[in-house]
Amino acid sequence: LDGAFFFFLLVGWQVMCRPRTDCDPRNAWYNISVQVLNGLFTYMAIVSMPWRCTNFIHLMGWGCPFRDRKDGLNLYGQPTKDIWFHVPLRNRQYIVVILLLNCLTQFANQGTRIVYSTFDKQNTSPGNIWTNVFFASSMICAAVAGIWQGLEEDKQRKANPNKFPPGPLDLVKNYLRPPKSTDQTAGDDDDKGGELEDNSVEELDPTREVKNRFVTPLSRPSLRLWGM
Repeated sequence: LDGAFFFFLLVGWQVMCRPRTDCDPRNAWYNISVQVLNGLFTYMAIVSMPWRCTNFIHLMGWGCPFRDRKDGLNLYGQPTKDIWFHVPLRNRQYIVVILLLNCLTQFANQGTRIVYSTFDKQNTSPGNIWTNVFFASSMICAAVAGIWQGLEEDKQRKANPNKFPPGPLDLVKNYLRPPKSTDQTAGDDDDKGGELEDNSVEELDPTREVKNRFVTPLSRPSLRLWGM
């Protein structure tokens, strides 16, 4: 919601004052929107940093005690079906390093937003330099790591069909795909008074299946890298 509000103010889609991209109270609301949005990014960095650090220590072989880092083994050195741990070791190292850079640049970005807290300070030198440099750095690191991770995990899904849960794009495609038509047959339940036995309910209720107990069947370790 705040992201949409920020975008509307950025492009001047507002009727509070003129000119649309530089006036009050538009500028005041724009600064509030920026601060809220930046705070949300910082929160995500704080929440995800422990898991990113844990992966970094493990992938670099600095864990105590040392645990095997081979592909397909989790943080405890045990076989796992989580797709993140099947990404080649070297690529996982690079991705995690970029994610840590995302955290550090976002913390620096938050610091500049505190020092240059007003709209005027953020749009005059040196505030406009520091705020934009760290904001851009944080966004670039997040984008590079996210795209790289997505591509690597997609390679694993293609190389090992039906072994891993679907990715975000796969979920979108499945959602947009027209449902298959199925013939429904009514059973003779007159003797049961129109009621199904408990075991029949379990068989017909898809929410009781293990794979459907989550909103999205995405890899949990992958989501934790993003604070989810």
